[in-house]
Amino acid sequence: MKILIIEDDFISRNYLRDLLRYSGYEAVSARNVPEGLDSYIRQKPDMIICDILLPGVSGLEFLKQIREKDLTTFILMVATQTSERVITECFRNGANDFLKHPILDKDILPKIAKQKDKLENQHTKTDFGSVISGNINMVFPIGFDVVYKIAERVFDEFIPGYFSDYVETEIRVGLSELICNAVEHGNLGITFSEKKRSTDEGNFEQLIRERLEDPVLSSRRVKIEFSYNEEECQWVITDDGDGFDYNNISVPSLEENKEGFSGRGINLSKALFDSIEYIGKGNVVKVKKKRSFLI
Repeated sequence: MKILIIEDDFISRNYLRDLLRYSGYEAVSARNVPEGLDSYIRQKPDMIICDILLPGVSGLEFLKQIREKDLTTFILMVATQTSERVITECFRNGANDFLKHPILDKDILPKIAKQKDKLENQHTKTDFGSVISGNINMVFPIGFDVVYKIAERVFDEFIPGYFSDYVETEIRVGLSELICNAVEHGNLGITFSEKKRSTDEGNFEQLIRERLEDPVLSSRRVKIEFSYNEEECQWVITDDGDGFDYNNISVPSLEENKEGFSGRGINLSKALFDSIEYIGKGNVVKVKKKRSFLI
């Protein structure tokens, strides 16, 4: 398995390259996006690990360029900043996974091993006789940086390996949007206009911290239920907030789409899942995705 590392920091780049080579992988590295694009064309890697903050052209722009012509190569983005906006933006643009600096052996190696196993078995016929229905329920507390932590756990536990990488990315994007809505707009009561204004002013993280000082808001939870059968997978996300009028969600304008506000997350999730249904007062959302087998 060949892995391309794009990292401008000398120590981090060499550490990761040596770690992967020692672990039995073929690893090549680049210092910036131009070098990374050249290595991508020449080396044809099975997986790319790319830092977001790179000199000149950003890692996010590299991700966008690759996804314009390649939807299958597994791309893992890395950043020091792990706000939900950064993570969601990565998934919106086609990242398969996300890690924060510093990268630890125990975090990166299992992800690579999982992808290696997936590549090796992608042409193996699925044993339909072994498909069993089941369900998983988890309850998460809320806190600062919580969307990233919940998303990581959900991706590990709630996205079965029988989805293609492209469909898996769609699910990641959709779930990230819905979890973000459950935490920010549901449990913390942050309106779309408040989020836009605070983001424009550069103090959105401060707004989250202020809301978390309220003991009522900080005690709220996000519950995620996952179930599956032979035909489809279902996720139910419940928050402890006051709900909202989900029948009055408008289609966002081009400018709102650009900024990611005013219902974009909901409309994006509608496009990514086969069905989406809000229940009761709007603090429960159910989404479904038909199962796709690698045959």
